[in-house]
Amino acid sequence: MTHMEGSCYCGNIAVRVTCDETASNLTPRACDCNFCTMNGAAWVSTPVASMEIEIQNEAAISLYEQGSESARFWLCQRCGVVTAVTCDIEGTRKGAFNARIMDCRDEFAPTEPASPKLLGKEEKLARWNKLWIGNVRIKDCWDVGL
Repeated sequence: MTHMEGSCYCGNIAVRVTCDETASNLTPRACDCNFCTMNGAAWVSTPVASMEIEIQNEAAISLYEQGSESARFWLCQRCGVVTAVTCDIEGTRKGAFNARIMDCRDEFAPTEPASPKLLGKEEKLARWNKLWIGNVRIKDCWDVGL
């Protein structure tokens, strides 16, 4: 079992992942949408994993919906770092994390390009349902109803 963790620059948003894969066996995806490109995100996920997002100061986070408005990006208002992305699909919260925030960021496989911006909303949801982490928990955070 592999345990990985990381956080935004100031530590307000921490991300912890547990999975059967090592970082070197996980390939970050560099989405070509404007948001991910401008933020330099490299998304990692594996379906059989768990991810916990822990918030220190709820007033200092932003949940940003972009594109099809299906996914929520977890950004820190204090340091500006995008840490994770989540989406509720068929009653299950799924997600991916930004490899660049993780303590083991240098151990991941080389980043590969991804182009979900060419997909429609339903195609994106089907892709995420297949690829994203299937067990996501938000710790010490209010329920924003999204």
